[in-house]
Amino acid sequence: MAMYDDFLVSHGYEIFEQARKLSDEESEHDPETEPFKSKYKARELLQGLKERVDSFRNEEPDDSKFVCAEAVIELTLGINFGDTEEFAEGENHLKKCLQVIEKIKYTEQAAGIYQMALNQIGIITTGRFKYEDALEYLKRAESCYKSFIDNAGNAPHSVTEFFQKPNEDENDCAHKRSQSFEREYTHTLYYIAQVFAKMGEKKESAKYCHVTLKRQLNAKDYKPLDWSLNAATLSQYYINVDDFTSSRHCLASASVIFDEALSTMHDIPEDDKEKLIQQKADIDRCWAKYGLALLEVSKDHWLKEVDSLPANLNDLSLDQKEDHNADLKQSSTEVEGASGEEAQGAEAEDNCNMLDVEKTEASSRFDLELTYHEEQITDKYAHDFTEAREVFLCIQKWLNSAKEFYVCDGYCTDYIEIMRDYSLAFKLLSFFEPDMERQCKMHKRRIDILSDTLDGLNPQHYLLVCRQLMFELGETYSAMMDLKLALLETQGNSPSAHAVKKINSLIENSIKQYRAYTDSLKGGKTELPEEFSEMDVRPALVAFFCMGRLYSKFITSNSEHKLAFLKNSFDCYKTVADYVEKNPSAKEIVSSELPICQEMVILLPAKMDKIRDGLL
Repeated sequence: MAMYDDFLVSHGYEIFEQARKLSDEESEHDPETEPFKSKYKARELLQGLKERVDSFRNEEPDDSKFVCAEAVIELTLGINFGDTEEFAEGENHLKKCLQVIEKIKYTEQAAGIYQMALNQIGIITTGRFKYEDALEYLKRAESCYKSFIDNAGNAPHSVTEFFQKPNEDENDCAHKRSQSFEREYTHTLYYIAQVFAKMGEKKESAKYCHVTLKRQLNAKDYKPLDWSLNAATLSQYYINVDDFTSSRHCLASASVIFDEALSTMHDIPEDDKEKLIQQKADIDRCWAKYGLALLEVSKDHWLKEVDSLPANLNDLSLDQKEDHNADLKQSSTEVEGASGEEAQGAEAEDNCNMLDVEKTEASSRFDLELTYHEEQITDKYAHDFTEAREVFLCIQKWLNSAKEFYVCDGYCTDYIEIMRDYSLAFKLLSFFEPDMERQCKMHKRRIDILSDTLDGLNPQHYLLVCRQLMFELGETYSAMMDLKLALLETQGNSPSAHAVKKINSLIENSIKQYRAYTDSLKGGKTELPEEFSEMDVRPALVAFFCMGRLYSKFITSNSEHKLAFLKNSFDCYKTVADYVEKNPSAKEIVSSELPICQEMVILLPAKMDKIRDGLL
């Protein structure tokens, strides 16, 4: 043992420290042509150190000091191979570490090594897409922490101290060990959250992410920018499960911690300042998404309380059946799914207070003063226009703030998404507006926003986004047309020439946008494909369905014009019916619209005959 201690003092400590510096510090300056130059040098030092330690262990194979020393080197080599993307070899070294230490894994000397090795092998197996294996290792790390805490009074030795000069200050040593063990457990929870996310287990991922953030915060062991972004990201999960209280809490926490980073802005480099400004815009966008979701859920909540749909579609007249589309109107998010674009989830609890993640409530609050930020916007459903408008004004403020960074020239995709969110905000607000004239003005504002955005895009570079905007514009013009027709009905008088012209213009513009969308699916050819791509089927058929209804809404006293419009309406409905007949798999995709299309194909020719006979 004395010889081993002499070796550590004379060579061991120095060799291990050299390897650490090479791996952690000098590697950052390696040339692009030799990105792992320093890592390889560190590996050579570690392999030489391992040979010396093994020679001592051979003399006393069961001595825990030598066992732990060998395990630490295997662990460090495993990390090294992982860093150089030699994952299989890295995994082998980590498994060897676990094997070496298995018999003493819960002892004060070994538990810290065991915990870190499990974390590292969890990382490597995740990188190799073996998520079930990764989760098993990380859950073992979680169990290791809990078992040790339950049965030991002190924290285990930290991994680094086996090759460092002993710390004579016992209190300081105990504190550092506790910090290291708690930090590594926080890493465990964070890695578990990531694996659950990759496995699609969003609820479990959010739960572990929340605890991770809380542990980091309480331990004051976090980077403000990273913490705030993670908290804002977590808020989006709570939005998706309609937990607006937790979502707002996460966003307010993100804003408070971001303000902490902002207070040091004068001390950071210019490149980091831009990152700070961008993150502020990202948090603003998350707040805006919160407001949009709150209005959307408020609308859905209100609709559930109103049973306004007809009990039996067969009891409706022909015109009413066509108008039934109003209850089936699809938002432009249909096209988002079609294009494959998705619109657009570590922490610290009080030391040892949170021992069982399974018992953690998702609503547990971070220990922060959040009153200012939480009072900006409600977490309750909007019940009327006044309440909805308050939410809308917050959304507007956050989107305008985000737009200051995400300008069209340089951040085109982000800018477009912000403008579409702006349009959506007006759409949702219009639902709560009882005055139809004011609803029309809101939809007109949407048209201006979407048209200006679409006009500034090159379809060759942004085809998918252009399709989304075309579809949404078609929907918006159609919504305005419905409102104008409803206003005419309430007035009870014959429509003026100006009113007729306005309604017909809205119909023409709606059809124009839907037609532009369907034409974009031709791929430069004259005819539509026999079969649309899987993600284009529903929006394409819905577009024809909407055009079928729109053509029948033209107001004209000219019989020839009526016949032409009804013929176009018939053709659109027939396009849907014929497509489903040729592609039966599409039947379920348009299950609500298909029966109407099939019935219109039968009824419209009869209506056209009556017009020809002068009966209509």
